[in-house]
Amino acid sequence: MSALEEAAARLRGGGVVAFTGAGISAESGIPTFRDPGGIWDRFDPEEYGTWDGVMRLAMTRPDELADFLAELRRTMAAAEPGNAHRALALLEEAGLLEAVITQNVDGLHQRAGSRVVLELHGSLSRVVCLVCGRRATVDRDDLLASLDRAIVGLRTAFVPSLASLLPRCPACGGPARPDFVAFTEPVQGLPAARSMARGCETLLVVGTHGDVYPAAEIPVVAREGGAAVVEVSTGRTFIDSDLRIRGPAGRILPALVDLVLA
Repeated sequence: MSALEEAAARLRGGGVVAFTGAGISAESGIPTFRDPGGIWDRFDPEEYGTWDGVMRLAMTRPDELADFLAELRRTMAAAEPGNAHRALALLEEAGLLEAVITQNVDGLHQRAGSRVVLELHGSLSRVVCLVCGRRATVDRDDLLASLDRAIVGLRTAFVPSLASLLPRCPACGGPARPDFVAFTEPVQGLPAARSMARGCETLLVVGTHGDVYPAAEIPVVAREGGAAVVEVSTGRTFIDSDLRIRGPAGRILPALVDLVLA
C-alpha cells in the first residue's frame, strides 16, 4: 500500500481535522513569512509585524509603509483558492472533515467553500474596532479599497496618526484595524483549536513547518488525544507525524481526496 493509499484509508474513517500553514497558500501566490525570500526576509518583523511598529512607520517613514501595503494589496487582489483549499472543502462537504485550523490570515479556505474554519492568527477579512472592540467581516473588495485609501493617504498627505487612515467601525464610528494577530499579541481561539485537535481521529497537517508556537502545539495535542497525524509537505518539518507524504499540496490533496471519495 502506498503512502497516499494509506492516508486515504485513514481519512475515509472521518473525524478529520486539517491544520494548515503558509505552504498551502504559497501555491496561490501568497508569500510565506519565514522561508528564504519570504516576507520577513524583506520587511523587518519588529516594524511591520507589530501594531506599534506599523503605527511608528506611518508617522516616520510613510512611503516605506505604503510600499509594504501596496505589495500586500497586489498579493490579496491576485490570490485565489488553490486546488488544496478546494480539496479540503470537498472533504468537509463529504462529511469527513470536521474543521480547518489555519495559521493563515488570507481567507482562502472560506472562499474555497470551507465552512468551519478556525483562524489562529486572525484574518484580513475582518476588522476589529480600536474603541469598542466590535469585530466585523469585510469582503475582498472592501479590504482592497481600504488598502487603496491607506496607500494614497501615506503617499500624499501628512499623516497625523495611523488611525486617521483606518476604516470606521459601523457600531461606534471608531477606527477599525485589520483583525490579524501581530507579534506579541495572543492567538485567537486556541482553546477551541486544542479541543478540536484532541477530539479528532486524524489530523491532516498541510503546509506548515510546525515551529511557530503556540500553534505548533496542535499536532502534539492531537497525538496526545490518540489521533493519527498525516502530513503533506514539500520539505523537512518539525511535525512528529505517523505518515508523511512529500509533494506540493496542490497536487497531493486532490489526488488524496479522489482516492477517499472513489
